Amino acid sequence: MATIKLILTNKSALVKKYGQQYKAILADLQAIRVADKHKGIATSIIFLDDASQLKAFKAKAVKNADNLQQNKNAVDALYKHFNPAYILLAGAQDIIPFQLLQNQLFGEADEDRTIPSDLPYACDVAFDTNVTKFVAPTRVVGRLPDIPGKADAAYFHTIAQQAVAAKPATAASYKNYFAVSVQEWQKSTRQSVTHIFGNSTHLLISPSAGPAYTGKQLRAKSHFYNCHGAPLDPNYYGQQGANYPTSLEATTLHKKLSAGTIVAAECCYGAQLYNPTLLEPSALSVASTYLVNKAIAFMGSTTIAYGPADGQGLADLLTQYFMMNVLKGGASTGRALLEARQRFLTEMGPTLDPYELKTLAQFYLLGDPSVVPVKDAATAPDKTRSKGMVNSVQNRRDNMVAKGRLLNGFIVPPQKTRATPLKSNVAEGLNSLLKEHKYNKKATDKQTYINKTSIASNQPGLGAYKTTIRFHVYATSKTKNGPIKDSRVLVVKEKDNEILGFREYVRR
Repeated sequence: MATIKLILTNKSALVKKYGQQYKAILADLQAIRVADKHKGIATSIIFLDDASQLKAFKAKAVKNADNLQQNKNAVDALYKHFNPAYILLAGAQDIIPFQLLQNQLFGEADEDRTIPSDLPYACDVAFDTNVTKFVAPTRVVGRLPDIPGKADAAYFHTIAQQAVAAKPATAASYKNYFAVSVQEWQKSTRQSVTHIFGNSTHLLISPSAGPAYTGKQLRAKSHFYNCHGAPLDPNYYGQQGANYPTSLEATTLHKKLSAGTIVAAECCYGAQLYNPTLLEPSALSVASTYLVNKAIAFMGSTTIAYGPADGQGLADLLTQYFMMNVLKGGASTGRALLEARQRFLTEMGPTLDPYELKTLAQFYLLGDPSVVPVKDAATAPDKTRSKGMVNSVQNRRDNMVAKGRLLNGFIVPPQKTRATPLKSNVAEGLNSLLKEHKYNKKATDKQTYINKTSIASNQPGLGAYKTTIRFHVYATSKTKNGPIKDSRVLVVKEKDNEILGFREYVRR
């Protein structure tokens, strides 16, 4: 049977981190492979640093576990050889590193110099640190992480066993949800939750909700957050005006979750992985805590995320698309994310603003990407299927690859550029918007981006399609007491010396 799932890890990095305990990690990966076989999934375990193993697949081994290009090249070569339906990266970023993409928005209001990302592993594009290169995802990728910087084989054993034991449940069992929003963004969150679950009846608002929740609340199998997050912090935060109370303490999740829980978090740093010993007292991140407490999928951001306060955009859309894809039934968590990324690009395109591009890059999946949480009610039981049935997994795979490649010619990413003199009508329009939305020019970080494309048409008489779009970005930021920074950004779209519209985002 041809391999349709790859489990990728780095043996030398595991040995360096765990010593002889690395064998326990390998045993857990073998357990996943055996469980996959019983599920009809042919899985291969490959060590990215094993030269003899990779030579057989016409790939070059990773010589330095921290080398981003070597890791990206090895994954690309293995993908080319196997054309798998699923890629599982086994280990945190000290085993298989995130690809560090340059953040175009870096400045006073956005402190992220780079975007730690798994998106490049999901794209058929050669290694690069330029985030604009990765706008056509075609691969299903997820990461089953251990604890960064800490050799805790028991932790990895727990989350691996949860992947082994995972079985599809009914859609009804995921309709009962747990959702938390900051007070300032509740209009936006109500829309997201209603789109996902059909209502916002159970949405909790912080302040007053949290930071600890009852077992009854947390037993819901679908969890959704639209709160503040901070780097190296095991908590999420609410907001009402200048008040930023704790809305979730990760330590309060222990032994309260249901098996098969799935989570989507819009928060800044919502899915960060960090070494818990860097904190005093030691504490796992929210994402790491969820995974060791029966969650089988956690979708969130590695860095500062954004979205509108009242409407829908950016983090709102990508997280809700993921949840909706899972809940409709039959989709693996990895497929749910890939389809969410492709839908996000299709609906936001063809010209992306820089915040849309960052959103695409920063959100990723923690968990085994082949796990299917919700049963497909339309699919007949295995025993009644015809042996001659077309391989539906491969059909879906081919469709997603085709769509991703179409996106490569459709999406025009933003390129940061120098500001140029503006026509008087544009300058007046910009000044009016800044005044209306209370942006102080002296306290505003201004950036300009250009989206320029020329696409030749194959149809007679249509000629070439050319367009140039400019995005004028204004960001203002205030440091609050504690870990939260209050940032607002105004993105104004211009074409042919005419303002086409604007969007305002806030820092999650």
